[in-house]
Amino acid sequence: MKNIIAFSGSNSSNSINQQVLNHIAKVAGGVEMIQLTDYNVPMYGIDLEVANGIPADIATLQDKIMAADAVIISTPEHNGLMPAFFKNILDWLSRTGVKYLEGKTVIVASVSPGNGGGKNAGDYVQKIIGYAGANVVGRFVVPRFGDNFDAEKQELVNQELNDELNSYLAQL
Repeated sequence: MKNIIAFSGSNSSNSINQQVLNHIAKVAGGVEMIQLTDYNVPMYGIDLEVANGIPADIATLQDKIMAADAVIISTPEHNGLMPAFFKNILDWLSRTGVKYLEGKTVIVASVSPGNGGGKNAGDYVQKIIGYAGANVVGRFVVPRFGDNFDAEKQELVNQELNDELNSYLAQL
């Protein structure tokens, strides 16, 4: 069985991206969920890096990612980009000098309450993780969260989106 991990780039306790990611993990089965908020990561700065090196929690996260066979990432969109919280983690990971996603199949999901589904942020995440060696096999966009996701049942209710998700999961 493949070792699949998943994480959301949100630090919100009510994240719609986390809700959809939980659904994706349930559908995929056997997925280890990682909470990025469990990692103590300071705001990146070159002076901080020179003075203290790579934070221990970034090294731990990198090890978890590198031990996985596949990764599912979900990102919110803030003003057309990923949240600063998530970009900070990706910035630190990029500073390790390791292609931490080399040889990994990856699905990048994005969710929003609006029509765009966080597509811009997801595209940006895909570009950044490409530098880390990610093999992105799917860009899963969930627009109009309230229409396409049943928050009470915690599941996608749009059959086209479910079919698309299943096609991506089959590639992991």
